[in-house]
Order: sequence, then C-alpha cells, then structure tokens
Amino acid sequence: MKKSFNFFMLFAVIATLSIYVSGCKTDDDPEPAGDKTALNALITECETLHDDAVEGTSVGFYEVGSKATFQTAIEAAKTVSNTEGATQSVIDAAKANLDASKTTFEGKYIQNVSTDGLVAQWLFEGDATDFTGNGNDGTPTAGDSYFGGGTPSLTTDRFGNADNAYFFNEGAFIKVPYTLALNPANISISMWVNATEIRENNRFMGLHSWLGFKYQLQSANKSFFTASTDDGISDKDTDPPLDIETWYHLTVTYESGSMTFYVDGVETQKYTDVTGNLVKVEDHDLAIGCGSSKYAPDDSQYDIDHIIPAPWGGYFHGKLDDIRFYNRVLTGQEVSSIYNLEKP
Repeated sequence: MKKSFNFFMLFAVIATLSIYVSGCKTDDDPEPAGDKTALNALITECETLHDDAVEGTSVGFYEVGSKATFQTAIEAAKTVSNTEGATQSVIDAAKANLDASKTTFEGKYIQNVSTDGLVAQWLFEGDATDFTGNGNDGTPTAGDSYFGGGTPSLTTDRFGNADNAYFFNEGAFIKVPYTLALNPANISISMWVNATEIRENNRFMGLHSWLGFKYQLQSANKSFFTASTDDGISDKDTDPPLDIETWYHLTVTYESGSMTFYVDGVETQKYTDVTGNLVKVEDHDLAIGCGSSKYAPDDSQYDIDHIIPAPWGGYFHGKLDDIRFYNRVLTGQEVSSIYNLEKP
C-alpha cells in the first residue's frame, strides 16, 4: 500500500505541474490589442487646439512654424490609432509622445508678458530712459582710462533703425544709479546682444561684477552669468557659442536653486547646483556695457575697499538693445513670448 500511495502521489504532482505550465504565458505569446480610447480623445483635443490656433508675431498668436510641427505629432499618433491590433504599450507610448508635443505647442503661444516685477526696461530709443517709469534712467558714461575711456554711442538696431541701440567699446557704459530695486534676491535679465568681436570678459552688464552679479560673453563667446550669493559665487555658461556681428536675444534667470539660460527664446541650460540669494551691494551703480561702474587703478587697496582693479575688469565691445530687468524669475513661456514680440 505504501508503494501504491507514493506512485499516485507522484502522478498527482506531475499532473498539477503540467496544468500550471500549460497555463503560463510564454515570451512567444503575442500581446493582445490595447485600448485606444484615451489616445483617440487626446487626438481629438489636439486637432481642435491645432485648428483653432493662428500663427503670427503678436500677442494671442502662436509662433510661426509651430503648427506644422504639432501636426506632424498628431499624424504620428493617428497612425498608431489606425493600426489594427496595436498593443497597449505602443498606444501608451503614442499618447505620451502626443502629450509632450501638445505641451511644447502650448508653450509657443505668445502671451502678453506680465509687468509684475519689471524693475526697468531700457529701449534705447535715442537715450537710456527707463521705459517703465520707475525712474531707473541711465546716463552714457566714459569708461575707465585703462580700457581707453570710450563713450557709448547711438547706432542702428536689429531692424535697421538709426539711433535705436547703443554701441559700446573701450569701457564705455551706461550708468544707472543704485537702488535696492536693482539689487534683488532673484533676477531675470533679457536683452538683445550683437558682439563685434570674441574676447575675454566681454561683459554687457554688471553690479560690482563678480562681487554682485555680471552678465557677459566669455572667451568662447558663450552666454555667461556670475551670481554672488550669501552661499558663495556661481559662474555658469551655456552652449551654443554665438557668432559675431549677429543679433541674439539672451536671457538669464536666477533664484536660489536654479540658474537658467535662454538663447532666442529657447532654454539652453538649467543649473540646479546654485544656492543662496543675491548679495546686497554697497556704493556701486549698475553698469550697462561694462562689468562694474567703478574700477581701481591697481590691487593695492582691494583687500580693504574691494573695488576691482581695472586690469581684472572687463567691458563689452558691440551693440546692446531692448533690455528688461526683473526682480523675479521669468517662465520659459514668458521668455519665448518676449523673443517673439521683439524679434525682427
């Protein structure tokens, strides 16, 4: 009886295993067709958004060329929708791609950028008046003799209009008297830049240079920003290298935990390894066209007064125009809107 019992037990185990294995799905089994309901709903939503959108260069329009790119993404999703037997993983991937394209397209909408936090706006339409009415008017000022003592001069802007931009060289700068409003904890600077040459320390704005903040092009002609904060000094730059004698719209934003660069309305780099609020500067004016509003002849007193020696300084050689200065961080869509509103 014991032997018969063992035989039947073994037979039962083998039979159970056979049933289990035969019921398991193998790698060769095809994945069943998926549910396209969510994908089709998104396609309909995107087609409506696309068809209602109008391209242009003014507020309320979408950036020229953005509809064609969006339509390509819609057609790719429709191809999956029309594929008989498309699996759920393929359908989900198509929906994710179309969702991303929708977000990108919505970012191409040209909105009216809020003036909230707009401390100053220099249009350079014949002078350096602050267009906001906040009183941060600038005065064209001769540069330090070490640089050549140049003076800013009115020149043609990116549209070809005479006397609607400023040309800087040999230390020439526009002095804007210091106020706390020009020394915020967070900052966004937007401007049009046209460099005449590639050079080290091609600085187009500074408040006591690296002891406050400075915005410039570095030796490879890349956009570069220095922020002195209560946690230390951060120097960052971004690709791409820029061509000379070409107008670019450059924007940088800074807040503790984030420094972001934009070129022609497109985000090119975001750093998160930066912390601290911008430090408060004393007894220095904002300089446009130069890294600092004052320089010392040498470094003999630097450890005492912290006035940067001219040999350590820098100035811009080229044209600047349409500068916006905010005490808050602009969003990517706001930067894109400014570019589309101001581009030639």
